[in-house]
Amino acid sequence: MKKARIEIGNIVREYREKAKMTQMELAGKLGYDSPQFVSIFERGLSSVPVNTLGRLISLLGIPEKRVLDILLKSYKAQTIFQLDEGKRRA
Repeated sequence: MKKARIEIGNIVREYREKAKMTQMELAGKLGYDSPQFVSIFERGLSSVPVNTLGRLISLLGIPEKRVLDILLKSYKAQTIFQLDEGKRRA
């Protein structure tokens, strides 16, 4: 999941910069008083809440398919790992 957080953070940064928007401006549009929230998820230190991710897709024009592909790939890998763990314990 960490890899997905980093990839999505990079995409958000890329599209924010293309929009010539500062972290503070984006934070304000998301309803936050500080740019720290944006900084944290752009660096992949925290997952972006899914509803916030939807707002980012709309605000910045991020291709939804690109984000979904990352999330689904991560979910699939995580699920396979957990299934294998369960099989080993059986």
